[in-house]
Amino acid sequence: MLRGDALTSLGETSKAARAYLDAFSGQPDGPQAAGALLKLGRSLGALGQTPEACMTLAEVGNRFPGSPAAGEAVTAAQGFGCQN
Repeated sequence: MLRGDALTSLGETSKAARAYLDAFSGQPDGPQAAGALLKLGRSLGALGQTPEACMTLAEVGNRFPGSPAAGEAVTAAQGFGCQN
């Protein structure tokens, strides 16, 4: 997760997305999973991969309903023009 954050701050969005995917895949039910999935969705959106971003952001709410990340995912999805 921290690697993804560092890469994001360096403007390495594609590499950051991979790091977030790796963080989520490594522990899909771990304490950082919701945040990693959220940041993956945001990164995909920033890369112009809107359909993938929308699916990923929707998955945050599906897997982690009621979490702060789920609320942030809704806002991010709206920003990318995702449909419900």
